[in-house]
Amino acid sequence: MKVKQRRNSGKSTLADVAKMTGVSTMTVSRVLREPEKVSPQVREKIEAAISELGYVPNLAASNLASSTSRLVTMVVPSLSTPGCALFSEALHRVLKPKGYNVILAEDHYTAADESKLIEMMLSYSPAAMVMYNFDSTEESTNLLLKSTIPVVQVGGTIIDPLGINIGSNYGLAIKQLINALALKGYQNIALLCAAHEHHIVQQILSGWHSAMLSLNKSPHRVVSSTQPPNAQLGQSLLPEILLNWPELDLLICTSDELAMGAIAACHKKGISVPAQLAVTGLGDSDIAQLCSPALTTVAVPYKQMGTQTGKLILAAINGDEIEESVTLPTQVMLRASTAVH
Repeated sequence: MKVKQRRNSGKSTLADVAKMTGVSTMTVSRVLREPEKVSPQVREKIEAAISELGYVPNLAASNLASSTSRLVTMVVPSLSTPGCALFSEALHRVLKPKGYNVILAEDHYTAADESKLIEMMLSYSPAAMVMYNFDSTEESTNLLLKSTIPVVQVGGTIIDPLGINIGSNYGLAIKQLINALALKGYQNIALLCAAHEHHIVQQILSGWHSAMLSLNKSPHRVVSSTQPPNAQLGQSLLPEILLNWPELDLLICTSDELAMGAIAACHKKGISVPAQLAVTGLGDSDIAQLCSPALTTVAVPYKQMGTQTGKLILAAINGDEIEESVTLPTQVMLRASTAVH
């Protein structure tokens, strides 16, 4: 197997070793730090790859960071990212009693500055890094792999995560929602998708197309925006959506905030929800039950993600064997915004 080497120095990286051996970077890092906690078969394979590639780990820097830092850094697209507050609160509750503090930074959906943000957060020499609904560029990925600290990617499920992945399958969530509402008689369905990280958007669109095609319905009614998924966007886009598809009887929004804005626009235009247009969200945030009518949505376990993330970070820091990919189930919550059919 030919392994791509880092351009700037020509030296092999931790990721190269992981790729050659077919394990995660977390496992390679564990072999370097605490080899007795990895099975002999896996350890021998990794050690052979290290020898073949000539990989030279910076163990001094890695051990210094992991043994002295009581800080966990977390990056998000925005503090208003759906579920961010619930997740970070649950994470804090697990880490704080163990003496760890969490510092949080946002990139305001500006991917161009992402690597600078990651580099800045790594400059604090954290014990671990959390990436909440946050895609990683190639440059950022190289920075994180070079650091050798535990990295947790939270949000959607990721096939090849940097370290640990905790999330829900957003494609399956959308598919479950569409199937449940199709049984209630909805025929003309549209999807309103705002700015989410790439892997989440891909999952949502995949689930959307799969569900619609399985029902023998066209998946063409999709509106995508690069703007953050907030109520203002949902309210501003609804008139355009109804102008394009006046036959619409169900609008699926990819966040509860978007859906709340769409419902507000319906009230303003005198459109009855759900008698004339049913609206759904995604996330089951607090506003879902406060909307009028109460919002049909999909419950995403943000609190559970935060708790699991905290526990796995502590286990990784201790060198324990951990589950490196955790998929948490979602649940359709049928409420009054889709109750007519």
